[in-house]
Amino acid sequence: MNAAQGTTRGRWLARRLLGACLWALAALAEAQPLDPPRLEVLASYHRGNPWTDELLTRIEAAAERLGVASVDVDYLDARRLLEAQAFELQRLRLRGRRAVDRGDHLLLLDDAALRFYLAHTQALGDPARVVALGVNDPGLQRRALAVGIKLIDTTGVAAESLRFLQAVLGPPLPLLVLGDSTPVGQDLTTAFLRRLTREAPGELAGVLWDWTPDAVEEALSTLPPDTRVYLVEGQTTGEGDLDAERRDWLPRLEARGIRVFCHLPYQVELGCDGGAILDTRRLGTLAVETLYSPAFAPQPDRQTVGAGRRVLNAHWYAAVSPESATSIEWLDVQRAMGDAEQQQQRLLWAGAGLGGVLASGVVALAWSRRRGLRRERRLMVDRVTGLPSRQLLEVDFPPAQPGRDGWLFELASPRLRQVRARFGLPAAQAMLGEQLPQIRERLPRGWRLYADAGLNLLGWIPAGPGVDDDEARFDALLASLDEREPAEPGPTLPWHASLLRLAGHEADLARCCAALDEGLARLERQGWRQPVLRVAPVPREKATRFRRLADELEALIEAPEGQWRLVLQSQWAANGVTLVGAEALLRWRHPRLGEISPGEFLPVVDSLGLSERLDAWVSLTAIDWLGRHQDRLGGLPRLSINVGLTTLDDEGYVARLAGALERWRLPAERLEIEITEHADFGDLKRAEQALARLRRLGVRVALDDFGTGYTAFRLLQRLPFDVVKLDRTLLEAAGQHRRAVEAYVAMVRFCRELGLEVVAEGVETAEEAAWLAGLDVQVFQGFHLGRPMERQVFLERHGVAPTSGAGR
Repeated sequence: MNAAQGTTRGRWLARRLLGACLWALAALAEAQPLDPPRLEVLASYHRGNPWTDELLTRIEAAAERLGVASVDVDYLDARRLLEAQAFELQRLRLRGRRAVDRGDHLLLLDDAALRFYLAHTQALGDPARVVALGVNDPGLQRRALAVGIKLIDTTGVAAESLRFLQAVLGPPLPLLVLGDSTPVGQDLTTAFLRRLTREAPGELAGVLWDWTPDAVEEALSTLPPDTRVYLVEGQTTGEGDLDAERRDWLPRLEARGIRVFCHLPYQVELGCDGGAILDTRRLGTLAVETLYSPAFAPQPDRQTVGAGRRVLNAHWYAAVSPESATSIEWLDVQRAMGDAEQQQQRLLWAGAGLGGVLASGVVALAWSRRRGLRRERRLMVDRVTGLPSRQLLEVDFPPAQPGRDGWLFELASPRLRQVRARFGLPAAQAMLGEQLPQIRERLPRGWRLYADAGLNLLGWIPAGPGVDDDEARFDALLASLDEREPAEPGPTLPWHASLLRLAGHEADLARCCAALDEGLARLERQGWRQPVLRVAPVPREKATRFRRLADELEALIEAPEGQWRLVLQSQWAANGVTLVGAEALLRWRHPRLGEISPGEFLPVVDSLGLSERLDAWVSLTAIDWLGRHQDRLGGLPRLSINVGLTTLDDEGYVARLAGALERWRLPAERLEIEITEHADFGDLKRAEQALARLRRLGVRVALDDFGTGYTAFRLLQRLPFDVVKLDRTLLEAAGQHRRAVEAYVAMVRFCRELGLEVVAEGVETAEEAAWLAGLDVQVFQGFHLGRPMERQVFLERHGVAPTSGAGR
């Protein structure tokens, strides 16, 4: 075996080992459910500070994956206040309210939070487990270690970033450092300068402690021309970090031709050109895992987190060697390519205007243009999968013309979505990377594969001699992906696909991709019962709408409170006067698009793999509302919430339900979880286990939309439901067809014989209510008895009058 073969074999074994480890991790998580206590976080900076907000997002995501009941955050606000003043205010806040219970878990963010803890340990309840991260002062680090605090060190990422910049841009590396004279900023800037002088490559050309764009430009005019600007701290992130004008300083520097490097992710978002970027995802995960490890004490006193990405603006692409360029994540590629395109066009036309005398110059420019286009194509590579990006598919996509033909397809794996929901996006991406070589090996010659958003893959198939042959070859490819050699570890990773033929269509790529997305959404709603679904381009207005909703949802899911809200529809006993419950329904009011119906946006949520996060938000929001108003809603026996079956696969979701109920001291039987009959019940054993977890908690379980699918009666005989909700379309049909009346009566009788409570949905007239009462239907829901209403309206209409102190 030669060296190349040995390397290939090593990579193959590494991928297989990674896949085996991920599947083992999944099995372990299923076997050992977690129920960790709440997490207390003390942050040095205020809410709205970009560093604090980003880090807390990472911590909360890691806590959610581990099933932590809650994450409670206190803000010292040591940025805008003097530290002594901030400490005194925090001490007063802690007095008079319950501080952290002994044995709880405390996470300290940055120097000021650690100093407060060391000075006021008793006020914080003297927690048994404490982890501090982002601490820059060496003396403070030593004091923390002396009292048993676990440290997670990030200071080394600065040197790592400088080494990266010197490697790709070449020495020397004279630096103008942008710092901050606030107490916290001084710690960070001093630590950076210490690293720079002791161990990092580069040389200090100057420091601006309180910089402005004008000050930077003036300082650079006195320094060597190859001086680079590096942002450690600055007034975009200091006392003025909520000042919109200062947030615009980095783009203003760029407009003057001054590029700034950094090593913190949020600074890249503000406009920096990049560097080796701190892995905040790993930082948050390591902090939470350390706190909740069964073996806290034996863990190292100090752990290190470095860079997770090597990032540069595409402006620097020409300055980087081709070998280094392939390992870098390039930012702002589209604009850089547009600038290069305009420059090449100007040069080309200018050369052509000089006539035949400069013909050779035109040829040279054309050759340069071809090289530029090849370089642009190399930039359009997805950094996670190594596949060409969707952007390159847009370049390759054939224009609409009479003779255009070929196929587009989109691949999705339900199992990858489950791994993402349980372990997070990095784990799912790693599993996808483990599968990609197998897919590439089996891809027929001439077929192309591209990376799509999330975990899906896009593909292009050139038209063959016959349509049937093309489809047969695609079916064969999909079938082969389910196969695995006996020696390969782990189960197979099934793939499903939507397939679109271009012949006869004039649709652009956006409309075609919208059709492919909708096809996968339909497959998921049907429970992935078929491997391939043929689709056609949707009308232009619908394609635009689908894509726009997808973009809006991906941004909204991080902070849905501004646009999402819950409304309530009442449920009544057969006598029509006794309120027996209410169902929480999700509504979306977009600031520009207005009210968007659930029937329109829920399929988009499913196709983006966001259903679990939506379900969690709806569930916890509904429980919190019921808990806050339980004194006024004592007469509301139950609140129903719609949840997908895939969400219930996550034991952490049930743990969060239990924590929310316990926090508000709500009886579990007041909560009812509704699962649609269209959910994926293909694995009945897993479904049974998921529902059993709810039953053990004491929560009622209902089967929604009963009677609209072919699995209805089998599900009722096998799964532990308490309630059946008859779909409103059945009642509508019963008002029009005699056979439908007989079917409705038979379904009610069957459910009652099984001892199930029956809810009739869609009751819109007094005649329907009277007929249903004669059938022994116990609960009615519909417009006849009450339309969905805002929560405050429901509270005023069905709650008792507030008493002093109620609803707090």
